[in-house]
Amino acid sequence: MTVLRFSRPADTWLECLPLGDGILGAMLDGGLDRLVVELNHARGWSGGPSSEEREGVVDAATAAAALAASRAALAQGDPVEAADELRALQTPHSQAFLPLGRLVLTRRVTGDGYVRSLDLDTAVHTLSTTEVEERAVVSAPLGVLAIETSVRPEIELASELAEVARLSDANGAELVVRYPSDVAPPHEDQSPAIEWDERPGAALHGVLLASVRPTERGWLVLLAAETTFEGYGKPIGSVEDARARAQRRLDEVRGSADVIFADAVAEHARVFGRSRIRFGDPDHSELPDQVQLPERLAAAFAETDHPLTADPALAAALFDFGRYLFVSSSRRGGVPPTLQGIWNNRIRPPWSSNYTLNINTEMNHWSAHSTNMSEAALPLLDFVEALAVRGRETARRLYGASGWTAHHNSDLWCLSTPVGHGVGDARWSHWPMAGPWLVRTLCDAVEFGAADRDYLERLWPIVRGAAEFALDWQRFIDGRWTTAPSTSPENTYLDDHGREVALDTGSAMDEQLIHDVLEILSHLALLLGRDDDDLIARATERLAALPEVPGVTADGIVREWSEDRAEVDPQHRHVSSLYGLFPGPGRWDAAARAATTRTLERRGDDSTGWSLVWKIAVWARLGRGDKVGDLLALVFREAEDSLSGEAGGLYPNMFAAHPPFQIDANLAFPGVIAEALLQSHDGIELLPAVPPQLATGHATGLVARPGIEVDLTWRDGDLVEATLRAAGPTPLVARYRGSEVRLDLEGAASLRPSDF
Repeated sequence: MTVLRFSRPADTWLECLPLGDGILGAMLDGGLDRLVVELNHARGWSGGPSSEEREGVVDAATAAAALAASRAALAQGDPVEAADELRALQTPHSQAFLPLGRLVLTRRVTGDGYVRSLDLDTAVHTLSTTEVEERAVVSAPLGVLAIETSVRPEIELASELAEVARLSDANGAELVVRYPSDVAPPHEDQSPAIEWDERPGAALHGVLLASVRPTERGWLVLLAAETTFEGYGKPIGSVEDARARAQRRLDEVRGSADVIFADAVAEHARVFGRSRIRFGDPDHSELPDQVQLPERLAAAFAETDHPLTADPALAAALFDFGRYLFVSSSRRGGVPPTLQGIWNNRIRPPWSSNYTLNINTEMNHWSAHSTNMSEAALPLLDFVEALAVRGRETARRLYGASGWTAHHNSDLWCLSTPVGHGVGDARWSHWPMAGPWLVRTLCDAVEFGAADRDYLERLWPIVRGAAEFALDWQRFIDGRWTTAPSTSPENTYLDDHGREVALDTGSAMDEQLIHDVLEILSHLALLLGRDDDDLIARATERLAALPEVPGVTADGIVREWSEDRAEVDPQHRHVSSLYGLFPGPGRWDAAARAATTRTLERRGDDSTGWSLVWKIAVWARLGRGDKVGDLLALVFREAEDSLSGEAGGLYPNMFAAHPPFQIDANLAFPGVIAEALLQSHDGIELLPAVPPQLATGHATGLVARPGIEVDLTWRDGDLVEATLRAAGPTPLVARYRGSEVRLDLEGAASLRPSDF
């Protein structure tokens, strides 16, 4: 088992330990006289269904004129003017994911032998001294936070939101709050930064209900939370209905504390327990009980060679933690994890803790299928279904296009327009290509064998609409199909006049995304028997006319822009031009792979936490275990709680740093470690990129396309044995170090080096 242990209470939020059931998020500080539990509800955001239009909408005529002017400026070689014209398409910022409140348990106890811990296998938080024993869980079956403590506590509910009503007595407490109607992100100098509106339907309300009841060993504190969010595309509901839902949850808690905890543990283990990785000597591959997490991390950070050389098991701990965070922040019936999952303690969180669609939301789901958690990714399908509805009107109004589009930011209300308030930089604001990348993320479920017929039927209109927009968005310019205007997310180049600019025609990422979505469309049509759809013929014709991807510059790197451009920042954090290798289809030829190597070398190793993880994945696709190891050293370093800079690392509770905290590196880490051990985008390849620091280990329950469970054992970098399991007859090719075997797999088969 992997247990995160501390020998003292948390002093900061980044020392607290997280619990969650996909809806209710809790951060526990382990305090003795006062236990503080910071609370979030996944459906607790600022704003409302009409937030996107609160300052009016850009009408079709205005948008058409701005787009035509931007294209004309580009054609005349003036990307600065082209970007200025696009500002007319911008709307205000997305809304923010916010803290709901806090539960405080006052116990006034002390005691020696303090230990607080989080068992990732059970999702149970424990606290113990000589005077108190306590355990806590957020129960997915019940939708409640349960805390059993040996000392009767006084309970209090508090919140930074606007208080509407409060009740309390000896046996419980109730708090009703109102969310803000608008919250600007901290990077925007807007006044007022937070707005409140008491009119019905202008903002969400939240309800917190807590109760205390006796148990055989002490006292059980139960908490249920709800908001007035009724679903994507629906009006805000009533406080009365939200309170009734929360009360039902409390009323449905029956049985002993042991039963409550056992049911919660079983539900968590049902998903979390499907896969596991252990590195190093099997006798020392767990986090030893006697070693506290801060000391363990400090020793790794101080290692002069590599943080994992003496302690490779830390990589397994972070693998487990990433999977734990995913199943705790994303669960059937919920909403997708935000930039911070379901844990945020700031009323104006960095980047609004929103859905950032030009990398981060997709990255949050990179571990879902390869590490056997596919059902936990279902909230993304629900969200994109609703986003596509909203984005269809945006595509028509802003671009005169069919299908649907979304840009780099979204929120609970399915914002689909480009943000920026009319002053936003085109490098991030103008990127109408979120649809194809979200399609790729959703279609991973299909490739990994996790999509049933219902999933495919729901996916079809999403894929079809994204492809339809891509076809309409392209223009035939100078004898080729391309996108204009185009950006490469958040990056810039120097134009012929030495100006730093963001707009071009046909960025590499646009081209690779369009290739990918059109190929996905054709594949899905075959699976569903819809290859007679008129759009398929159009997509097939367009694919045949598109240029080969990727292009390569004169100095041998992957071409990011329409032609060779002077880079402003050769070490930019985004590696968007490499999308087609990862997370895209990955089937690049030797020349493209060589250009990818040179591109990554030009980018350099160090960057933000999520960028490090993306680079690790690309290096793994290139079969470079040595570089995987180099970048792991940058993941396993101490992070500072900073609001600026581009250096990843880990905080004391193993949250990953952008900085500041963003959960994308945590959630993607298991998937990229799996990518180093097992790849299946072009047949199954065993141990393609094992870093030297993790040269010995064992993995169970990994998943390869098209749905093969794989167990692996390796020692000193060499395969010992691989076991492959299929639910039904499956022909496949398995490769190891340049040799391959062909199998008609049915049931299970074991492979050893001598079989290749």
